[in-house]
Amino acid sequence: MAALVTGMRIIVRFSKGENVRYTSHLDVQRLFQRAFRRAKLPLAYSQGFNPHPLMGFAAALSVGHTSGAEWFDVKLKEPMDTDEFIKRVNAVLPKGFLVLDAIDAGEFSKSLTSLLVAADYDIEIKGETDGLIEFISDMLNGEIIVTKKTKGGIRDINIRPDIIAHKMCKTEEGILLRIRGRLNVDGGLNAELFVNAIRAKCGLRLIVNTHRRAMYGNGAFLPNIPKEI
Repeated sequence: MAALVTGMRIIVRFSKGENVRYTSHLDVQRLFQRAFRRAKLPLAYSQGFNPHPLMGFAAALSVGHTSGAEWFDVKLKEPMDTDEFIKRVNAVLPKGFLVLDAIDAGEFSKSLTSLLVAADYDIEIKGETDGLIEFISDMLNGEIIVTKKTKGGIRDINIRPDIIAHKMCKTEEGILLRIRGRLNVDGGLNAELFVNAIRAKCGLRLIVNTHRRAMYGNGAFLPNIPKEI
């Protein structure tokens, strides 16, 4: 039997599939808000002229990426069984989105973003991949300079320090590159910038699919970083 949400806050893990990979982060937020209303959940709303459901996402996923481990929290006005929450929300979500877990947060008040420490990405590369493993290995052994928009403006930065661990292997169709990157309140590794750097530097015709496999935290609700990538 699932626990009751006594703190009026549920922490949710969901997946984003292939057919909805181009749904933007803002549209995902709106989609879940509509789903909650259709599921007739006892949502808690903000105060003011334009009330909105009280919910927050751990980290935005780049458009075009899929994921098996996206996290957000939502506040309710009254307790609700977590199994019932999953059942009712999944019944009204469009194909491609699926709630995997719902956790009673109790009195825990910290934001999910403040818990983040890392994320794992599976990057599938197809196309002209001859010699690409060696090329990417060389990239990972040095600086990886990308142009990024920061609080101080647009500038070139080295994202290599944000890559904690990595491994590569050949597949029947190309290469599978697994990257573990830092993730925190300031952003951390942007997997899309890393993929764009590979494209720009190798000059090959590549078909790349990026999947966020997991997000890790400090042990409060998000899983701890495993030893193996």
